[in-house]
Amino acid sequence: MVDGDVVVDKLRHVNQYTDDLKRMRGMSKEEYLADMVTQRAVERTFMNLIQSCIDLAQHIRSAEALTPSGTSKKEIEALGNAGILSDETQAKMEEAVGFRNVLAHRYGDVNHDVVYDVLHEDLRWFGRFQTEVARWFKQQRS
Repeated sequence: MVDGDVVVDKLRHVNQYTDDLKRMRGMSKEEYLADMVTQRAVERTFMNLIQSCIDLAQHIRSAEALTPSGTSKKEIEALGNAGILSDETQAKMEEAVGFRNVLAHRYGDVNHDVVYDVLHEDLRWFGRFQTEVARWFKQQRS
């Protein structure tokens, strides 16, 4: 059985990091590309946000004895297979895991244009992840 405190804590982190990123969206792309400090803040916040999603998925997968396990993408996949995440949200969150890996491990140079675009166009997927997990969690407690 999932630990409610862990679920609530991780969902709170997802919400906080998403809100932080929303507050960092005020710059034009040109300003963003010229501001290395903001780039680093955005990248680190994305890494923390995505890791919180992975940690939550891992907790649920483990507590509910879902399969598969192993990689971070597999943790997200397990939630999709169990019907906790919609197919669309699962796919976007798996993409987010790959994005986090690029940011964390610096595979080649980080494309700051892509990071800017993700900041402005893809935050809604983290909200959907949060909503879908919270809905499932609420049903478990009923």
